[in-house]
Amino acid sequence: MIKGEEGFITAILTQAVEDARYIGSNKYMIKQKFESITWIMSNDPQFNYYCKLINIEPSYIQNKIKKYKDTRFTKEQKPIVQMLERKNNEQRRIRI
Repeated sequence: MIKGEEGFITAILTQAVEDARYIGSNKYMIKQKFESITWIMSNDPQFNYYCKLINIEPSYIQNKIKKYKDTRFTKEQKPIVQMLERKNNEQRRIRI
């Protein structure tokens, strides 16, 4: 792999972890947090592929996400997360 590509993929994974650790109340950022955690924890093929490209086990990042206290949703974030979960469930039903 070309050095620049490795850096780019590392940046994507790093940003996903940073987004997952967001503790504020901005709706856009909570959505990013929700999507990042979902992407990392759901064994998404793209996530697994990126990890493979830079020789990291997906479970390494997944375990970090589980251990970080700030990857949990705060009391203020939970209503927004519930709304996002409902939207995701509705979209899945429509696709089926």
